[in-house]
Amino acid sequence: QQVAVGELVSGVGSALQGCPAQTHAFVATSSFAEGSFAVVDLTPPRPVTPSSPQRRIYRDAVVRTFDGLVYVLNRLFADNLQVLDPADGFRTRSQCSTGNGSNPHDIAFVSRRKAYISLFEEAALLIVDPSVGGACDGFVRGRIDLAALADADGIPDMDQMAVVGDRLYVALQRLDINSILRLPAGNGAVAVIDITTDRLLGGIELSGANPFAATKGLTVREGALWIAQAGEFGVFDGGIERVDLTDGRAGGFVVSEADLGGDVTDFVLVSDRLAYAIVNRPGFSNALVSFDPIERRVLATHHESPGYNLFDIELNDRGELFLADRARRGAGLRVFGATDGAVLTERVIDLALPPFEIVFF
Repeated sequence: QQVAVGELVSGVGSALQGCPAQTHAFVATSSFAEGSFAVVDLTPPRPVTPSSPQRRIYRDAVVRTFDGLVYVLNRLFADNLQVLDPADGFRTRSQCSTGNGSNPHDIAFVSRRKAYISLFEEAALLIVDPSVGGACDGFVRGRIDLAALADADGIPDMDQMAVVGDRLYVALQRLDINSILRLPAGNGAVAVIDITTDRLLGGIELSGANPFAATKGLTVREGALWIAQAGEFGVFDGGIERVDLTDGRAGGFVVSEADLGGDVTDFVLVSDRLAYAIVNRPGFSNALVSFDPIERRVLATHHESPGYNLFDIELNDRGELFLADRARRGAGLRVFGATDGAVLTERVIDLALPPFEIVFF
């Protein structure tokens, strides 16, 4: 169903106000045999400094930005935090271990000298000082045990995080480590931690299972967390839920996977009436769709791909939506206008290796 999505927009990028103006996209790229990164100028024609052998990160890496630096979480079997400095040609400032087999998934910052790292394969959350030098002395400042909120296997499968006020919120997938496909063992939850004392305060039970998405931390909007829950892949049992931080309760799905027509693997909020999501559809395909969270209906399909090739979508402060397309032929970035879904790139932006994750700085 194609409609004029622009009519539903008010205040695109409002959540980004107060931050330095973004000028570039940093894109982690990967063939899953090798990993690198590319840098894209946001000003058309969007020139690219492509992936190269000199720009090495792990083949399975996710990226975040904070205070002018790029933080690369090199995941399972690399298990470290790599800090890159854009002002110094993306030189690696430090690369500190999070523990063998720990599988770091996200980093949430209190300041440049204090942050938290979620460890997917561990029961304890790391407290770190990401400002340490190359020797990594004093990198690990402490740990917070989240086993009390885990499923029966004792591992809570912690993933995306967000710091809001004096609280840290950590999404827990609660997957069965003993199942071959690591299926959900029950509904997901959100751990709540006091960042002044580093004490676990409790948990918020979610309405669905497997809180998972390629978001850059948990999505925070107007005093609430918005959390995608994929449930069991291939079954329409999930959706996107709003968690009110005033009362600490999950309010049920704002929009369900049945409404969207597939498993939700990523989403961005543009306004109260407009959002975008990547959905994995039955029949081994996925699509970028826009939807109205209030009316719970899909507005338009903006791009489709055979196979599950669409992985990450990100909104910049210019009102542009970047899509990571990992198609076997023609992999690269696609750019859309967030207010109306208009295609802003005549052809895909080639990065040498397929794009995996996008951040702006």
